[in-house]
Amino acid sequence: MVLLILLLGSGLLQATRQQLAGALSLVADERQFLLEQHQALSALAWGARLAWPVHQGWHCQRQPQFGWRACLLRLSRDEALLRSAGTTSGGETLALWQWLTPGEAGRWQTRAHGWLDYCPLSPPAHCFPDEK
Repeated sequence: MVLLILLLGSGLLQATRQQLAGALSLVADERQFLLEQHQALSALAWGARLAWPVHQGWHCQRQPQFGWRACLLRLSRDEALLRSAGTTSGGETLALWQWLTPGEAGRWQTRAHGWLDYCPLSPPAHCFPDEK
């Protein structure tokens, strides 16, 4: 009887350990996502305040202290798309996009309700500044 109770207890502890390991993995993934999202949002806010050159195509700027990267794609005289991401030792992380319109003193300003968590360009190859 004692042996049966020990066996059942051991099985229960093993199942609990496996469940805990799975939950810890989910928490680590969620934490990583939140860090990447925070980096991308910070880079987006930083990039929206930068002065950008006036030319067609992608132009990128880096903020080395925090590892941010912002890239602007001027689509027309009245519209641009800002892409931002944080960087880690493994490369770029989650990217966010923001539509911009011309503002004062040659700067761009963010369009109300204009941020996106997906690339609005077609074909998808146009979404990556490094590949152009």
